[in-house]
Amino acid sequence: MRTSLRVLFAAITLVLVPASAWAQAAITGVVKDASGAVLPGVTVEAASPVLIERVRSVASDVTGQYRIVDLRPGTYTVTFSLAGFSTVKREGIELTGTFVATVNADLKVGALAETITVTGETPTVDVQSAKAQTTINRDILTAIPTSRNATGVQAVIPGMATVGDSGGITGGTGGSASTMHGGRPSDSRTLSDGLNMGWAGANSNAAVMNVAGAQEVVLSTSGGLGEAETAGVVLNVIPRDGGNTFSGTVVFSGANRSMQSSNYTQALKDAGLRSPSALIKVWEFNPMGGGRIVRDRLWFYLTYRESYAENTIPGMFFNKNAGDPTKWTVDFDLNRPAFNDTRVRNYIARITWQVSPRNKINFQDSEQYSSGNRTGGGSATRTPEAQGLNLYTPGHTRVLTWTSPFTNRVLFEAGWGSYMANYANDAPRIDGSHNPAMISVLEQTGTAPGTGGIAGLTYRFDNPLGGGFQHHQIGTLANLRASVSYVTGAHNMKIGYQGGFSNPSQSYYNFSPFIQYRFSNGVPNQLTQTAIYPGTVEFVRNLVPTSLYAQDQWTTRRLTLQGAVRYDYILSSYPDSGVGGPDYQLMPTRIFYPSRSTEGVHWHDVTPRIGVAYDLFGNGRTALKVNLGKYLMALTASNSDMDLNPLIRTNLFTTRTWDDRSGLGINNDYVPQCDLSNPARNGECGAMDNQTFGKEFFTRTFDPAFINGWGKRPYNWELGVSVQPEVAPRVGVTIGYFRRWFGNFYTLDNTLTRSSDYTAFSVPIPVDSRLPGGGGGTVSGLYNLNLDKVGQVQDFAELTSKLGAEPIENWQGVDVGVNARLRNGLTVQGGTSTGRTLQDNCATRAVLPETYPWSSPVLGVSTIATTQSLRGNSTTGLTSPYCRIVEPFLTSFRGLASYVVPKLDIQVSGTWRSDPGIDLAANYVVTNAIANSGPQPLGRNLSSGNVTVNLIPPSTLYADRRNNLDLRVAKIFRSGRARTQVGIDIYNVTNADTVTTFNPTYVPNGPWLTPTTITPARFVKVNTQIDF
Repeated sequence: MRTSLRVLFAAITLVLVPASAWAQAAITGVVKDASGAVLPGVTVEAASPVLIERVRSVASDVTGQYRIVDLRPGTYTVTFSLAGFSTVKREGIELTGTFVATVNADLKVGALAETITVTGETPTVDVQSAKAQTTINRDILTAIPTSRNATGVQAVIPGMATVGDSGGITGGTGGSASTMHGGRPSDSRTLSDGLNMGWAGANSNAAVMNVAGAQEVVLSTSGGLGEAETAGVVLNVIPRDGGNTFSGTVVFSGANRSMQSSNYTQALKDAGLRSPSALIKVWEFNPMGGGRIVRDRLWFYLTYRESYAENTIPGMFFNKNAGDPTKWTVDFDLNRPAFNDTRVRNYIARITWQVSPRNKINFQDSEQYSSGNRTGGGSATRTPEAQGLNLYTPGHTRVLTWTSPFTNRVLFEAGWGSYMANYANDAPRIDGSHNPAMISVLEQTGTAPGTGGIAGLTYRFDNPLGGGFQHHQIGTLANLRASVSYVTGAHNMKIGYQGGFSNPSQSYYNFSPFIQYRFSNGVPNQLTQTAIYPGTVEFVRNLVPTSLYAQDQWTTRRLTLQGAVRYDYILSSYPDSGVGGPDYQLMPTRIFYPSRSTEGVHWHDVTPRIGVAYDLFGNGRTALKVNLGKYLMALTASNSDMDLNPLIRTNLFTTRTWDDRSGLGINNDYVPQCDLSNPARNGECGAMDNQTFGKEFFTRTFDPAFINGWGKRPYNWELGVSVQPEVAPRVGVTIGYFRRWFGNFYTLDNTLTRSSDYTAFSVPIPVDSRLPGGGGGTVSGLYNLNLDKVGQVQDFAELTSKLGAEPIENWQGVDVGVNARLRNGLTVQGGTSTGRTLQDNCATRAVLPETYPWSSPVLGVSTIATTQSLRGNSTTGLTSPYCRIVEPFLTSFRGLASYVVPKLDIQVSGTWRSDPGIDLAANYVVTNAIANSGPQPLGRNLSSGNVTVNLIPPSTLYADRRNNLDLRVAKIFRSGRARTQVGIDIYNVTNADTVTTFNPTYVPNGPWLTPTTITPARFVKVNTQIDF
């Protein structure tokens, strides 16, 4: 171990790696005299109103190069001075994101007091960084029709998985970093001041990053170096600071049902959509402002933002039988469309303190309250009474950062961030429909009377996330970073630390021993029971990441070399954990695991990253860039397939078949006539699908060689090659090829079964003109667990490399982008992204039929977003035979444009998107009869009741493209320092009726691909913004 650490620190000391500021820009260049000789020792100053210290100063090195780092977004004046030479001043340098602006200077012999002001365009091309990024500044946020949320902003970036939020029609003010280029959602990062605001190693959080109040939003998509924790999209929200002058903004926008058209077309009606999505109301109020407390010393900025929205749910209505425990059918009130309601309030305070000329501190506190489904609720496949109340009361994010330019070459930085939330994704409803005597029902097919006519419908009672109602305290107690940079002109060296501590807690409780009944056409066939009744269970985890990195950037003439090495260590552990006892109906014996008595993850990794940028013609207008790096999979402490919490691995939930018409007791009384604590078949109930229900037994164990040691953590490599020319003044074009490939896959092996314990069978595809090729044919390669093995589950998680059956997954594609900010006021950003994913785990499935299917976020390379009630179920791949999936190349077109008409001061802007439709499926409910009717009949009954089989190979059938155009027209009024903008936004200008999601359940000669969500119909939203 000591030898490894010596090697590690030697590598950190010696490696050449590029410096990275936390979404802070830089100005660099070369200073020469009139003869072209380089000038060392020139004082170079960057001044801007956005700097509380007003001026940053460095000196050129022996090569004549200089570099000023850690500059906030804004407009700068750069001054060059040296005794015996005239002073040169360059004005109007605009900086955004992590852009490195090249500003060269030629000094002439003369008096120092003589100042020569040089005019010129702000550089468009960054010729010294291989990172790919997009910046949306506050001017663009103000100009374009958008929700001003993270989701809405990312929707204009080509290739981003986010498809937009239609101007925030559904309310809310949040969102987190999306994905692109085949990345994993858990690998993306949402930052504030460079600190991760995700919880417990995840990207997502319930807190809101205040994009609306940002100075700018920077999206980095490729080329991260030593400071990059993962290879995912990095969304960094750069907050606004105060200033020496008081300034602020007040925004109000809103719309109601009278301002929306209808796109409920005959085609949607024919497809089975029973009612449209309609706006009821939406509004937002957002005042913010700040200024000085002490000039040049102490600034403040305050923000308040509140939004509220109500929208009807397509095809869903209130259930007349809601809250009546005697009713087991659905009776929709067609005069009361179901609707969602969402309210969010956000309070933010930020302080900037220039403690001394060389020490600056920023502190920000953001508090949030939100609620949903207070009076509404439901979805296209869930009735309102089966939707719980969402409460978030309150949550906060806090950030404290320190910056110290110790000398004109040494920069110290440190930061602390915290995210904490108290919330319940599912609390009991407060509208009177909550009745603890009710039990949730899932109707599989929905074609019989009283079943709602909706396949996959959940009704009567909530069946919430995690298998129980919740009260959580979740978050990250500390995200930490610290670094020191040594910056000359040619070199930019940095050594840094990142770490933290997360301690999320999730608590669940239930109102009965039943989580859910499953029906098929009104007939019960399965039940899900829980041991967590009448008590509670609490899952607590500790996650401690530690990372060290070193990086340097070296520029010589036109070539810039970047390189980085990063060491990551991460561990997970678990405090005292217990569940069960005399008060628990189905778990009378208490189980207790002392703190740290069970295994956790202990991973060590060293990953390299390199980058090259070359000024192709030496004029700073065309850059050739290459980046290559290895990045690690994010490890999420909870709601993750890698959650080793002992109570999570204890089987507290199980399913079993149930025949309510067996003749025992009263037929059709909806009361299981059996001993629920007996794992064997008895009475009306079949054997438990997990025989260790409620016992001190781990249904999942982990190979110690997988969860401990060096180089075991799942990872991906990322390659980017791009060329970026400035084709005209202030107009840049980027063309890039990107490739991502994955490694260190893992899978599950049920050690209590062998391959011979699974019976192969096939399913005949019904003849149906709606299916590809008119249907017919067979789905083969399906498996079903033998009857004598039902309930025997002990999954063993191990690297697939041990099986000699490594899966393959990669993404490759080409992006083309344009960024133009012309002097006539026209701004255009946009482009295309084309790519495809290839996945192949056929070798793994041949060894382990029960392995993960690709349809689950798969094989351990990402979080498996499943409810805790499904843990211990290793059979998800048995009925998914599609082990090799090759997408066609798919192309996305997106962009924005904004223009202010001179003299009239009328602003016209728009955004556009054209994205591929979603991958379609035909999920066929297979009964015993169907399983025995194919060319390869099962030869017996299905061991655990009906199963679902997709009749269409993935990535072979897609829905129509999703096209959208939004426009804004606004009049600008000016009075002194005040600027008022009054306008209208028109969303979905063409009033497209595009279906965005479908119900994939397939019923022969019955429902299939019934629309569940559609693009909101065209609506007009009024907006007013006052800047002062």
